[in-house]
Amino acid sequence: MISSLLGISTSIIAPKLLSNLKDQKIHILHVMPGRIRLQCDQWKNKLVAQSLESSYKQIPVIKDVKCSPYTGSLLLEFNVQHLDPDHFHQLLQHAVNVSQELYPSMESELMKKMRGTVNSFDGLIKKRTSGKVDVDSLLLLIMLGKGVTGFNRNPAFSSSLLFWAYTLIKNEVEIKDDN
Repeated sequence: MISSLLGISTSIIAPKLLSNLKDQKIHILHVMPGRIRLQCDQWKNKLVAQSLESSYKQIPVIKDVKCSPYTGSLLLEFNVQHLDPDHFHQLLQHAVNVSQELYPSMESELMKKMRGTVNSFDGLIKKRTSGKVDVDSLLLLIMLGKGVTGFNRNPAFSSSLLFWAYTLIKNEVEIKDDN
């Protein structure tokens, strides 16, 4: 009976305590007295790696720290041979907190992929048309075409498409004139 209650309470409490760690999927790669290597995909970012290193250097129990933005690994060397579980959990939670504080200033992975796709598509179009057409000009043509052809059915939407196209073309000319 007691073991069942203990199992139930552990299954309820432990996930709450470690939920942030699970969200970031921190893996313990290597442990030995006075040293631990952790890995997390969220740390594969130069800003995060630098912030982790500088913040861990401020903790007295840390002798040395190295964080690789290429592998997402964090190597912590301690001034002591062993840490109690609470102190260890605090050090892990510190990594989670530092990472989470930087999320608002980081570019999202989805945006990076979309930008890469658009740039690849743009390069392909330019290559196929000998540089005469790009994604921006195609989108402007589509907006102009939809604006002109749809004016009878939906004048408000067509007017806004034409206005957006005009504004984009005008801003593009002004930007090029400034350079």
